[in-house]
Amino acid sequence: MNIIIGNIISFIAALFMILSCIVNNRSRVFMFQFINALLLAVASIFFVSYAGVASLILSAIRNLIVSKDRFTKNIMIVFMILSFVIGIIVNNRGLIGFLPILATLQYTFCSYYIKDVQGTRYSIWINLFMWVIYSFSILDFSTGISDFTTLVINTVSIFKYKKENKEIQVN
Repeated sequence: MNIIIGNIISFIAALFMILSCIVNNRSRVFMFQFINALLLAVASIFFVSYAGVASLILSAIRNLIVSKDRFTKNIMIVFMILSFVIGIIVNNRGLIGFLPILATLQYTFCSYYIKDVQGTRYSIWINLFMWVIYSFSILDFSTGISDFTTLVINTVSIFKYKKENKEIQVN
């Protein structure tokens, strides 16, 4: 029953990740991802994935701070240290439990250094790839399938944005 509840919550969360990949405003990207991460943290409780819960709570807070354009280098460093230390302490999934930690570290770093929408999309792509593997390993099929779908949508958005900007530069 827990897996079913977790998958239902994950499905709802996935809708917010998809929205984050199709908007063209960095603040809105991170606001949708804030909601996504909160819902996935709740879902991870049902999957008994404590590294996932910790990583996702920290990710939600980080995304909210980024959406408000208040993410400083010092805040980034604090979040990276907290993500690593707390993730290691609560990891109950062995090697696969390191994926949410790595994904959180990667996206936290990129959230500070990458400021443009297209760079954010690339960072999302790398991040989603790690979460897809992790999601399937903990039986979170909703997130695994939706994140894979979002990878495809994000890839299309990346190429569409490149094509549109190439046409603008040519004209």
